[in-house]
Amino acid sequence: MTSQSDVFIGALRRLRYRLRRLIRLHVTLGHGIEDMRPVALAYMRVGLHIRRSLQRSERVRAVEFNLNVFSEQEALTNFRFLVSDMGRLSALLSLNVDMTRCRYHVTRIECIAIILRHLASPCRWTDWELFFGRSASALSEIFCRGVEELLAQWGHLLTTWRAGFMTERAPVYAHSITGKGAPLHGCVCFIDGTAIRIARPGGGLQRACYSGHKRCHAIKFQSICTPDGLLFHLYGPVEGRRHDMFLYHESGIDAHLQATLLIDDTQYCIYGDSAYIIRAWLQRGYGAWPDGDAGQQEYDGAMNRLREVVEWGFKEVKQQFTSLDFTRKLNIREFSVGAQYLAGALLWNFRCCFYGNQTATYFDCIAPSIDRYLQE
Repeated sequence: MTSQSDVFIGALRRLRYRLRRLIRLHVTLGHGIEDMRPVALAYMRVGLHIRRSLQRSERVRAVEFNLNVFSEQEALTNFRFLVSDMGRLSALLSLNVDMTRCRYHVTRIECIAIILRHLASPCRWTDWELFFGRSASALSEIFCRGVEELLAQWGHLLTTWRAGFMTERAPVYAHSITGKGAPLHGCVCFIDGTAIRIARPGGGLQRACYSGHKRCHAIKFQSICTPDGLLFHLYGPVEGRRHDMFLYHESGIDAHLQATLLIDDTQYCIYGDSAYIIRAWLQRGYGAWPDGDAGQQEYDGAMNRLREVVEWGFKEVKQQFTSLDFTRKLNIREFSVGAQYLAGALLWNFRCCFYGNQTATYFDCIAPSIDRYLQE
């Protein structure tokens, strides 16, 4: 397969050949130096571009990616994981990205490194050529196919309600939330909508993606978060103008909550803000401000403080994977921004299993091990 750089260099060489023929024609016709000056300058500029392109390609091909050359701190900065944990993660995920049509081979560890590095920083692909020893076009294609493979194999950990996992963890979650002074007993999760700001789209999509509440163009996800900091369930993306209750009904999560949150004759529930309806398995505050009685106001204040703590996870996903917060590069007509956010949220959950997080520390609720989290 011919790369984009080879096509570019081939076009420059053809242009240089045509300019050379023009110079010979001028010499044959006896023209002076002044007559040949524009053509000669163009010929020299094209030759300079060819030499620079060849030198750049040689520098890129001279690099071979080796994760072991990074120190632990450098690996945390560049990939958000330690070197040893990246090796273990790549073995557990077993991402097999088929690049045979492109005539190059990608190892599992290199694939996960490219995904993590691009999500961790919104730099251009050309900035990573000497980092990975691959061209910008190859890095872009590996990233796109790697994200698709990651979500195809493990996306169900986020997009499906894991009843067995919740049955196992519900008593731990309820105890952690009650231990922080929650007046609502049996609460195991918090539900909320989160908006991902995107670049202003074209193609007639501006009105659909514009959120009047956030005053920006966005796509929206419904997130259910647990006190150990995990994004337990995600639904989306949908248009940024949609209400949280629209996402709740469209996701079909109500039926799953009704069927699975009655555990050993104990009714557990999740808690949301005033946008949600009230069910035995879905609770919200009284909305007592400012006219409610003191008891209702105290209840709302206590639960809302805990709900805001769990929302720290939304912030930390974007802090660890800053590409998800760089609006200008999140163009829904160029790349699947929703898939990129799902991949970032999934990798954030993996990171929580390895290192914990701020929410888990606050609630004193340890996240499960990576092996348990990846189990069906």
